[in-house]
Amino acid sequence: MSYSMKKLFFLLLLFANVLNAQESKIKHVIIIGVDGMSPDGVMKAATPNMHAMMEKGSHSFHCQAVLPTVSSPNWASIIDGASPSSHGIWSNRWKVRDIKDSVYCRGKKGHIFPTIFRVLREQKHKAKIMCFAGWWSFVRLVEPAVCTAKERTLTTPLLASRAVTSIRLRKPNLLFLDLNDVDETGHKYGHGTPEYYKAVEEADVVVGKVLKAVSKAGMADNTAIIIIADHGGIGKGHGGTTPQEVNVPFIITGAGIKKGYELKANPRNFDVTATAAKLLGLQIPDCWEGKEIKEIFGE
Repeated sequence: MSYSMKKLFFLLLLFANVLNAQESKIKHVIIIGVDGMSPDGVMKAATPNMHAMMEKGSHSFHCQAVLPTVSSPNWASIIDGASPSSHGIWSNRWKVRDIKDSVYCRGKKGHIFPTIFRVLREQKHKAKIMCFAGWWSFVRLVEPAVCTAKERTLTTPLLASRAVTSIRLRKPNLLFLDLNDVDETGHKYGHGTPEYYKAVEEADVVVGKVLKAVSKAGMADNTAIIIIADHGGIGKGHGGTTPQEVNVPFIITGAGIKKGYELKANPRNFDVTATAAKLLGLQIPDCWEGKEIKEIFGE
């Protein structure tokens, strides 16, 4: 082997070791999903905590929701690392009993497509996994008996309280929060209305409480925090193919994440899940379509 080849090999090995060191720093991932939150909402509402995350991390305002742009297909894609063509959830009318004769990913008949919660549980049996949802129908998208705690909370303040308490007492390896008020406000008053922006501001308050709790728990140096939405909206609805409905915000902070960086490529919402899995040191299942968003890595 020539000197130049040896030097190249050494540099590649060093680069790989640096990436592994960065990945190993992350012991906790917190995903804050804000139903119906558009990039417009983040930019025009008073969202100091989300903006602070953008300054300390990476973001995209062109993360792509899947079609149709409704909640169940997109939340499923976000936690399943795959599109509806793989996980089979195409509408909010979907029920678990609809797949009683279906098999996904070489699993058992009637079991839903494997979520990140199940993948984490199977690969790290002692992991602490929490899921708190504001939308009444979210929890049906998650397998039974894989989360340490899985609850549907009646109000956003209660959800925020449960999240903060969990961070303080349990230090979960994976915490998923589903905030629903922004979407409900969009349906009632319309996207882009003062009421809509106020709801986004209230979601930002929850983000601030989570950031503060992570800091107080001594987890700031080894936690990645992700903000993602299932879809945007136009007028009082969503479900179509307009940019206002398809483009959603994606924000991530954590060790090894580029600071103050806006992604050049447009990630898909199911790439976010694959990225979270990689940060937790998980092997991504072959049946997942999502790919790690490598563009975000590097100081």
